[in-house]
Amino acid sequence: MTDPQPLSTPAIWWRRPSVLALLITLGLLGGALAWPLLQAWSGGPERSVPVQGLPWQVTADGAGGSEVFGLALGQATLADVEARWGHDLVVALIAAPGQAPALEAYVEGFQAAFVTGKLVVAFDVDPAWVVRARDRSTRSEIGEGAVRKHELAPDDRGDARRLRVAALSFVPSARLDEAAVLQRFGPAAERITGPDGELHLLFPDRGVAVVLPPATGSMAKARSLIQYVAPAQFEERLVLPLRKASPSR
Repeated sequence: MTDPQPLSTPAIWWRRPSVLALLITLGLLGGALAWPLLQAWSGGPERSVPVQGLPWQVTADGAGGSEVFGLALGQATLADVEARWGHDLVVALIAAPGQAPALEAYVEGFQAAFVTGKLVVAFDVDPAWVVRARDRSTRSEIGEGAVRKHELAPDDRGDARRLRVAALSFVPSARLDEAAVLQRFGPAAERITGPDGELHLLFPDRGVAVVLPPATGSMAKARSLIQYVAPAQFEERLVLPLRKASPSR
């Protein structure tokens, strides 16, 4: 079987319907849960022992790479992701109607220390291999928005374990605001308003972009999204596609 090859030009993963659907279809948690989670982002109680694995704890290596949630972006593989989250991890080919399938792994109830949410992992993979893997799949199911999830055949799952992690998307359970984000991540290098009025806060030195929904409009009830890529790929994977799609800077 031919090994899957990395893309020469990475896909615009953050614009895929399967990722953007997270912002639209996931509802807000109840107030009894969301309030303490928001307090965690805004400061929370004093802790005598440093907490590790939080969404804002991103380490850049100075050579174009970064690490978050214990994964070195661009170096870690699906096998590393499986070893870290085991049975909590779902790996599948995700396809929205009229769209090409994409290989994703996700943890629905992700625990980033005392912050909860959903984690989605994207990979560098040849799209032609993904299509062939979808055709070889013998099991699938349809979820919200008519998005179909295909289970990988055993041989394809084995091949996929060698694929490198290209990017992470974290959807916090708590709805974030700009003040809470800046308190945790520090000053943003740039603020860009997206095509639907959402605010993108950019932190290129760590390869992080935080997306906050607008106060009004069709995206007002969407969830916040934190995107992570290696700093060396920040411009190509996140900024350039965003500038093309955004009406203003």
